[in-house]
Amino acid sequence: MASTVQTNSFSGGAAVQPGGSAGKDDLATMLRDAVDDITALRSAIVAITAKLDTDAGVTDTDYNTLDPAAQLLTKG
Repeated sequence: MASTVQTNSFSGGAAVQPGGSAGKDDLATMLRDAVDDITALRSAIVAITAKLDTDAGVTDTDYNTLDPAAQLLTKG
């Protein structure tokens, strides 16, 4: 399930507390969901550039140079 960051998510410190408050996601859950989204986007970009590199209609272009840098924020 995806997290929702409301405009007032951190007012009063509610989202910073483990487990959140009043049914809202906590900061850790939001960060884990953000990492999942970033990982999925990065994987899609790498897959697209790999597909372009193997496309017979495209010559003399190295698209994997457009790949994003190594992901620094990961889940353990």
